[in-house]
Amino acid sequence: MQGETTLIQQAVEDELRRDAYPENFPAIPELPTARYADPAFYDIEMKHFWPKTWLTAAHISELPEVGSYVLFEELGRSIIISRGEDDVVRAFHNVCRHRASAILLEKQGKAKRFICPYHSWGYSAEGQLVSVPEQRDFACLDKSKRGLVPVRCETWRGFVFINLDGEAAPLEEFLAPVARQWANYPLENMVIKGVMRSDMECNWKVAYDNFLEIYHLSSVHGKSLAPFLEWRSFSLSMYKGGHGRFATRKKQGATIFKLDQAPPPSTNELFKEHTLALPTFPNVFVAADPVGFNWQTFWPNGTGKSVMTSRLMGWKDDSDEDRALWDQMKVNIAGILAEDLILFKDIQRNYETGSLPGAMLSYQERMLYWYQEEVDRVIGVENIPEHLRMKQVLADYVAE
Repeated sequence: MQGETTLIQQAVEDELRRDAYPENFPAIPELPTARYADPAFYDIEMKHFWPKTWLTAAHISELPEVGSYVLFEELGRSIIISRGEDDVVRAFHNVCRHRASAILLEKQGKAKRFICPYHSWGYSAEGQLVSVPEQRDFACLDKSKRGLVPVRCETWRGFVFINLDGEAAPLEEFLAPVARQWANYPLENMVIKGVMRSDMECNWKVAYDNFLEIYHLSSVHGKSLAPFLEWRSFSLSMYKGGHGRFATRKKQGATIFKLDQAPPPSTNELFKEHTLALPTFPNVFVAADPVGFNWQTFWPNGTGKSVMTSRLMGWKDDSDEDRALWDQMKVNIAGILAEDLILFKDIQRNYETGSLPGAMLSYQERMLYWYQEEVDRVIGVENIPEHLRMKQVLADYVAE
């Protein structure tokens, strides 16, 4: 990691000195804005994109005991994430194998068995069908073949991911480019301190794009974030699979939040001196801070509507001081997000009018283009109308 730290520090210095567009980097093509407004492209994403990639579904701290469960309810689906008697975390479609009733109605809880509220079919936390009232009335019922339908589920350093594609590459392989960036950050010592949901009147990519560049920092966050970050030091690395890494030098101490809080002694110096942000394909953004961070995910809820989920991650501490800290953190984070959210509705409206067919991107904004190139690769270019396709131009500029 020491070699990686040196490279990041050098990249930040290079950005501070840069006074022109990089000579050996291509001009970024315009981004087709119909991708944000065309219902046909939304349908393509729902059919060919979201079911084929790893998605954040929960955090292990939400499943503290055997029988604990949470529901993943995005993308028009309901999926049970549960901890079984064998301590394994699994995922299942929240669909009774009798007549498709949802089995669990509460978004989070604990149960020895999952009992369908319609006809009381009962399932174990491992997904097995264990009880059927009046079983004698079913001619060919084999309970061993009527368990809950599983969903691919894997855990990485406390975060639970699902994938609707049973043939997808393993999660560890998928996350490899960004996983090494977290090497010296003790993620296993973190728990959820709160969850915030923001309903937005914009396509999910409008919101996600906002967090993939720092160009807007001084305009939008002039008082909240700009005093804490040397924005011209912003260094961006693109990684295979649509992932990325941002490094920005801090101005005022180890945390970007307005708090009198010292970072944990175990925090690596890199995270004290820089904000390291790790956009993780397809829809995660997180800016690691020694005090804690906001694990953000962005979900479609229609062509022009979306939801941002913010998991507020902090250290394992349940003291009065820690609770007070996170009460203040929630206020700080909500205030920063509000400065962004107010802009999204009008951006979406303007994309929908077609008055700006193509968005012009700067060098600092190249991550917006990179992840959408990967969106097309996941979908399959042959499934996308030509006028909506991304030109594949950035693969030669990916970091190792």
